[in-house]
Amino acid sequence: MHLKNFVVMLLLLLATTTFVAAQPGEGPADQAPSTEEQLAGQFYSEGAWEKAADLYEKLYEKTPVNFYYSQLINCYINLKEVKLAEKLVSKHSRRNPRQLSYLVDLGYIFLQSQEPDKAKKQFEKALKEMERGDDRQVIDLANAFESRGQTELAIRTLLEARKSVPRPYPFNLELAALYGRRGDTSNMLQEYMELLGTQGYNYLEPIQQSFQDLMAADPAGEKTELIRQALLKEIQRVPDNLLFSDLLVWIYVQKRDFESAFFQTKALDKRLKENGKRVFDLGRTCIGNDEYETGRKAFLYVIEKGPSAGLYLPARMELSLAMYRKVTTSIAYTPEELSELKLMLEATLTELGNTEQAYLLALRLAHLKAFYLNQQADALALLEKVIGPGNGLPLRPLNEVKLEIADIQLLMGDIWESTLTYSQVEKAMKMDTLGQEAKFRNSRLAYYKGEFDWAKAQLDVLKAATSKLIANDALELRLLIGDNTAFDSTGDAVRRFALADLWYYQNKIMQAYSTLDSLEVQFPESSLGDEILYRKARIKMRQGNYSDAIPLLEKILFSFRDDILADNALMMLAEINEQHLKKPEKAMELYKELMVDFPGSLFVVEARKRFRTLRGDTVQ
Repeated sequence: MHLKNFVVMLLLLLATTTFVAAQPGEGPADQAPSTEEQLAGQFYSEGAWEKAADLYEKLYEKTPVNFYYSQLINCYINLKEVKLAEKLVSKHSRRNPRQLSYLVDLGYIFLQSQEPDKAKKQFEKALKEMERGDDRQVIDLANAFESRGQTELAIRTLLEARKSVPRPYPFNLELAALYGRRGDTSNMLQEYMELLGTQGYNYLEPIQQSFQDLMAADPAGEKTELIRQALLKEIQRVPDNLLFSDLLVWIYVQKRDFESAFFQTKALDKRLKENGKRVFDLGRTCIGNDEYETGRKAFLYVIEKGPSAGLYLPARMELSLAMYRKVTTSIAYTPEELSELKLMLEATLTELGNTEQAYLLALRLAHLKAFYLNQQADALALLEKVIGPGNGLPLRPLNEVKLEIADIQLLMGDIWESTLTYSQVEKAMKMDTLGQEAKFRNSRLAYYKGEFDWAKAQLDVLKAATSKLIANDALELRLLIGDNTAFDSTGDAVRRFALADLWYYQNKIMQAYSTLDSLEVQFPESSLGDEILYRKARIKMRQGNYSDAIPLLEKILFSFRDDILADNALMMLAEINEQHLKKPEKAMELYKELMVDFPGSLFVVEARKRFRTLRGDTVQ
């Protein structure tokens, strides 16, 4: 390791030292706690100071280590045994004469016994005896003051050492933490700015963590604004130090102010003539946070630099994929949006030419044509061309395309060809999650056809799939079949229900809905009640009839709260309120209900993310 790197790592270790008090139950190093020590720790934690002191006195006499000393001195202080405490400090300090923390302990004892002058004398003595060039001793003394509630003296310790002996690392992190504890945000930020200015990116991570903590506890945004102003001041003072600009963009992203992040990044890109690299990266961050409009602006900025710019084609690709994701993950979309997206995908695919990455766009374009624009023949022709002779797609991309072909074949009602293609992918990608996905889709096809025994056998295997998503989908379908055929010897109700699912898949929405309606009439006692309600709600959502979907979902929560689809219904209700009814408070209430009442749900992670976003938390 180079000397420079070693010094940086050593300084980082010193800088991140925290103020930690000994905890009950911690004993001498490399030694298991004895029964006597465990009992002493129990008394200590219960506040039985006299009993704890009796045991720690014996332990200290046998082994006079710092831990027993610390526990015993705290017992004496709580018992107001000033003389015993003084005697212990005097005795222990003789064993460790360079440790000034004992003078702090003694001063604290005098404070507790209402003798402030004596306390001040001990504190001043500790400061006087401190070797200002010894970083370790300086930090230990500051820790000792802080652990006894003497924050101002801890700050003074570090400032005096900094002033007396110039050093490459002048305790910025420690001072910032102390200023933060006393609520002095201005001085805290000054320490951080100085550290960033002298040490560059070496301390960026702990400073970012501190800023995150500040912003999380700052609902009014006052401290966040102070951070922003401090960074802007440094940007103006030292415009060539890009760290402050990067950190300002990071702050905007944390607060989900992507528009400001875009303007700041764009200005920096123009000044540095970087050809859009930072803006491109920001665009990807925006899309990852479902901020499509700002992401679109970012990619368009890069695209406008022209084909000669190195990121032109990647930006075209990212923009097309982002807009595809925006439209296809939205429950409500317009015919105009679909048409515009089709044109964008086609144009980008033409520009990409015969490249390996082009297959990704071809997949999206084919899916759009087949499942949204009712152009299945065009979609199949496009995919057949992608896997045609001479294209030389690698094995995985080749089978991704085949999987989409099988989906389209099923959509068109060509069930035999579809199951054959699924089987080809499963066989070719047996050791890959793509093979497991093909196996699941083939099992689902068998369910559509009413071949329940075969489907169950395949799904039982897939419950152990390496992909958690596939395993969960397999389990859900297996439970649907198993639970609803157990008490139905003919399986007629489940077959009709599976047919409704197939029609839904094939975009035959009215046929699917009328079949579900007839099921409720013909099989009123069927165990499919919650499933029927959920499928009907999903159809209403697809049609954009959110007000009709709400009572169906609420009925699931009222009548089938203990069944498997309750959390699905709750998540869908929350999404309706957030995305379509624009009722964020109601959505937050529903997301919270899901997290509390269904802690094992797969939706919990997403619900927590959306809840925090609506609450205004920082991005994690």
